[in-house]
Amino acid sequence: MKQLIKFFIVIIVLMVPSKTFGQDSLITDMAKKNLTIFTKNGNSFIGEGWNKIIGLAQPSDFVLIGEDHFTNEIPYFFSILTSQIKFDNFFCEIDPYLANILQNNIKNFSVPVFDKYIAEFSNSFSFFSISPELELLKKLVNSKTNIYGLDQIFLTSDRVICNDLQQKTKNNKAKKIYASISDSSKIYLEAFIKDHNKPFYLFTDNFQKQLTELSLLDLSKEEKEIIEAMKLSAKIYKEQNHHLRIQLMKNQLMKVNPEWTGEKNLFKFGGIHLAKGESLLKIYDIGNMVNNIADSKFKSSLNILIIEKSGTFGAPFGLPEQHVDENSNNLKELKPIFQAVNGEQWHCFDLIPLREALESEKIIVKDKWLSRIIKGYDLLVIIPTVTASKFIEIK
Repeated sequence: MKQLIKFFIVIIVLMVPSKTFGQDSLITDMAKKNLTIFTKNGNSFIGEGWNKIIGLAQPSDFVLIGEDHFTNEIPYFFSILTSQIKFDNFFCEIDPYLANILQNNIKNFSVPVFDKYIAEFSNSFSFFSISPELELLKKLVNSKTNIYGLDQIFLTSDRVICNDLQQKTKNNKAKKIYASISDSSKIYLEAFIKDHNKPFYLFTDNFQKQLTELSLLDLSKEEKEIIEAMKLSAKIYKEQNHHLRIQLMKNQLMKVNPEWTGEKNLFKFGGIHLAKGESLLKIYDIGNMVNNIADSKFKSSLNILIIEKSGTFGAPFGLPEQHVDENSNNLKELKPIFQAVNGEQWHCFDLIPLREALESEKIIVKDKWLSRIIKGYDLLVIIPTVTASKFIEIK
């Protein structure tokens, strides 16, 4: 009897991976049936996959594209998309104050003056310290697309924001404190680039002390708002409080809601943020909020995820480039769909049939990450190979 029990245990154990493998194969087959491809062609794309993306994005007032950061290919994708479709508003993963500063300076500075400004502050612009991302931003501003930032203030953006406030404030004491923060932020950044164990100025007690001093001064409404935003941003970073960060992003989106209601809107954030339902990090994020807003207007959002299968990422602050590992924690769950990727053409997978199959239990997806992608995104674009984007050099 004991031998018979052992036999059945062995059979059950062997059946489990077989079932999982069978489900993976089913997902792969389904992905292949809903695949279209496209390729770069000069300053454009050609192919059925691109036609599908344009065909769905053109009529939608809410286009949300989740990405992996620090590659050349993704800002190129956005550049081509915005050449073919005019958006009224562009929402991105920087803070609203930096977004306004960059937008105003692109509009008002001559090209040589703007280039000098960028070189001076370089690593203070978050993602727009990356050359192709900055070119995308300039293109959007010059095409009269409104730029909105929704994120917290970046680790080194205190420098450029305080430099801007230094020029605007009417309070002489505040002017000195803003200059001190801006100078200190630069010094701490340079120290961090040489030794990555050093802190950013935003993490220091002196930074908090200076914000407290500013809070006690007679300042404009805008200054007070930015000082509180810097305090909150420091709190988010120090506590690694993801929920608070998402609360802030949603709050800032709703503050400007009257400005973008009824217009054509493009969102560009990390892929973890833009799923229709539960985000990839088990929270209801910007993607869910915009999807609900669209739904309340009897419309629907178009949610696209763009990821890579191989290649390299860039990195800020002198950190080394990173190689893409399709077996890493963030990508290995996509193996059933990666199995359908063949060649160097860009692959566009329509996830809606997979979502319907998942909801009707025709396929079983045990991995939460993959399940959230299928439920949360309409299209999945896979770039077979990406290249690392370059950051603007400090001068």
